[in-house]
Amino acid sequence: MTRMNIGLYGYCKYCFTLLLLVSQLPGLKAQEGMNKEVNVVRPYSPTIGDAFKTRFIPRLDDSVQVPTHFDYFIQAARINPLLRLKDLDANDYRPLPPDDLKPSQITLGFGNYWTPMGKLSLNTLRNQKMSLGVDASHQSSQGFVKMADERKIYAGYGDSKVRLYGQRFLPKSTFASDVYFSEDHHYLYGYSTDSLKNGTPVTPMNFRLTQKDSVPFQRFIILGTKMGLRSNQKSNNGWQYRVDGGYDFLLDDRQEMEHEGKLDVSLSKEFEKISLGGEIGGDYVYRTHQPNTLSYAIAHLDPWIGFNWKFVKLLAGPKVAMDRNAEKFLFYPRMNVEINITNLLVPYFGLNGYYENHTYRSITRENPYIVDNPEIKPTNHRFIAYGGLRGRIAPAVAFNLSVSWEDARNLFFYVPDETSPLKNKFLAVYDNGSILKSGGEISLRQSDNLSFILKGNYYQYKLDSLPAPWHKPGWDLNFTTRYAWKKKLVIKADLFLFGKYSVPEPDPLIGKVKELNGLVDVNLTADYRITSWMAAFAQVNNLISDKYFIWQNYPMQRINIIAGLSWIF
Repeated sequence: MTRMNIGLYGYCKYCFTLLLLVSQLPGLKAQEGMNKEVNVVRPYSPTIGDAFKTRFIPRLDDSVQVPTHFDYFIQAARINPLLRLKDLDANDYRPLPPDDLKPSQITLGFGNYWTPMGKLSLNTLRNQKMSLGVDASHQSSQGFVKMADERKIYAGYGDSKVRLYGQRFLPKSTFASDVYFSEDHHYLYGYSTDSLKNGTPVTPMNFRLTQKDSVPFQRFIILGTKMGLRSNQKSNNGWQYRVDGGYDFLLDDRQEMEHEGKLDVSLSKEFEKISLGGEIGGDYVYRTHQPNTLSYAIAHLDPWIGFNWKFVKLLAGPKVAMDRNAEKFLFYPRMNVEINITNLLVPYFGLNGYYENHTYRSITRENPYIVDNPEIKPTNHRFIAYGGLRGRIAPAVAFNLSVSWEDARNLFFYVPDETSPLKNKFLAVYDNGSILKSGGEISLRQSDNLSFILKGNYYQYKLDSLPAPWHKPGWDLNFTTRYAWKKKLVIKADLFLFGKYSVPEPDPLIGKVKELNGLVDVNLTADYRITSWMAAFAQVNNLISDKYFIWQNYPMQRINIIAGLSWIF
């Protein structure tokens, strides 16, 4: 037994020595002629593997492996801590004082073209029963405008307004009333500087008077009142109602008078998913231009029903309008659909139509150079189809894209009165046709101190008789930005761009249509609060001093600057 063990031990020792010598032979042969030190990191592997870093810290492997298995359990035990309520000490609470309101403000300023301006506002302070106030303002100009023939003509104007207003707060409703007075006058400084093809001036030279006393003058005086009563109830608590009424009286310097009375009533009620409502109203107009008189009444009825599903809102109903003195009744569609799939994108589309009444007062507010006793017709917007997409690109960026097509009767436009050699008054002409309008709006509100708004529209008219839509631009663009700094400085900038528009060609031998260039108008306003009760302001209109026309033969003032102070007391 002992001999066998010794033989086995010697045999194993002999095999181990032989194996060691055989493994060293290739290495001895490869090292001939070389004297380099090689550190073997890992055995060779005929694959592309990950990189391995040489370990300089030795790794110690414990040869004794102890299993780490053990059993455990949790024995739940209820603990009843002692709780003691501690009474809070009474502290002296004082509500924050309300903002210190000032009931009155006065603003005074002056600008080039001899332009004084002023504004006064008086208001009552906080009151749970009622509020009263009065506003008065005035702005006028005594300047001259250079015409295309290099003549400077007096182009003054004036605008004065006074308004008294009040509100009475009732338990379930609010009653509001306004009484106002306005006087505005304009000098009809425009005249045609064109010449016919044979060289004859359209407006003779002896009619081109430039001094104040020789320039025609036109004034409008308006006195009116408005009253309204509306409910204060929230949705789902009862019927909502609103009653609005008013009266306007207009008098011009030619003793033409117009009386207009209005009354409108609206009712609505919201349920869980359905809402009901409607509007009804009427107007009465009485106009005199001796020896002629005109009086008529119109009315409208617009009932509707609304549905509010998960992500769809629908409002639909017929619209009925009574033409002047019930000569005929007109019917229009009314439908609006909003699909609110997400809060970021809301597509919408619908149908509409309405009866638009025009009065002497509404015409003169748009164009103060209108002729005496003009022919005024209502516009019948027979059918309007529209659609669009609105939403938010980001929390601070909102947009609205829309397109609409309209078929209308008695669209009105302004053309110079050809019977006057000065061509400085306008007639209202009418035509039937359609309007295709596409537009968009995007707003960026980075904070309460900085905001941007960009709006644009494109118009395409198709008229039955007129060669062009007089005084209507083909497109318009408006960019507005506002910046506030530390509640001290507020800066606002406006950019207005209008495309080319068409006016009647004064020489029929040349053609029927004359194109006028569009306009570029840049306005800048700045307000700086000096103290808590005084501020300074400056306003610059037509900053680039562009020479443009809004109405044919009436060039506008170039750069206009007004500056002044405001006091709060």
